[in-house]
Amino acid sequence: MPGQTTRYSDFDLLVQRHQGYIRRLCWWHTEGGSEECADLMQECLAALWHYRHTLRPDATAPQERLWVKYHCRSVFSHRKRRHRIPTLHLDQQTLSPTGNPDLPDDPRELIDELASSLSPSEHRLLGLILEGYSIAEISSILGIRPASVSQSRYRIIEKMKQQSKKLNL
Repeated sequence: MPGQTTRYSDFDLLVQRHQGYIRRLCWWHTEGGSEECADLMQECLAALWHYRHTLRPDATAPQERLWVKYHCRSVFSHRKRRHRIPTLHLDQQTLSPTGNPDLPDDPRELIDELASSLSPSEHRLLGLILEGYSIAEISSILGIRPASVSQSRYRIIEKMKQQSKKLNL
């Protein structure tokens, strides 16, 4: 398709023009960690590819640079948020105050059993919810309206409640 070729080549030119700037931003953000910097740069490039349609075709070089900076900083803030989320250590008593012996030993197995009735897209949404993302952030990541995220979240909770009743938990 001729339109696709143009879009890919435009993105390649954008990356070539701002590659050094993106690399410096990532290096500064990771404090020089080379592997982490490379990972972060890949995340930034993926975000730029995802949002490439939001860059005006007639944007000047400073406007392009601000657009790149905005989307890279967005990736940085999401990454910081993911790393700050505390891990919950659940033991069997926390999960089962009644001492139900039918519950699995591993809490992840319990969550997997409860989430077994969910569709793949609902699994992805559940993963983002469990990572601690807000509805607005999930909306931005998945590219859907915040109201749709809220509605899907409600459906996930209801499905998991029904599954819990089926399993007598």
